[in-house]
Amino acid sequence: MMAFIRLLIGFGGIILIAWSLIKLLRIRKLESQGIAVEAVVVKIKEYKVRTGRQVYDEYTPLLEYTIAEKTYQTEALSTQDDGKYQLGQLIRIRCQPENPEKIMIVGDRRSYFSAALIGIGGVMIVVLIGLLGR
Repeated sequence: MMAFIRLLIGFGGIILIAWSLIKLLRIRKLESQGIAVEAVVVKIKEYKVRTGRQVYDEYTPLLEYTIAEKTYQTEALSTQDDGKYQLGQLIRIRCQPENPEKIMIVGDRRSYFSAALIGIGGVMIVVLIGLLGR
């Protein structure tokens, strides 16, 4: 029974690693093959985020851009830096040709973080299960 549980958890770790690799490949594809467009910051949404006792401001820019004579508006990744985006600012983005609402800001590496973190978690699970199986 214990071997089955270890096998199941190890399989979960492998799934996390695979998901992470697929996500990273999709991000790389968007970065290299996405449609290059200039977007304009048309609105900045401000949120108060509470984590325990700490409260901080988070800013989410709303970007507007045009592809093939169709205008899109998409929220970019949030930031805690209130000076990072200004209304009317031009930002270079890349978007998926088949789904122009999926974007990434050129040079912004934050999209890689969650995929890499999940992959690292998967590797740690597989290594831990391997060590416990001895």
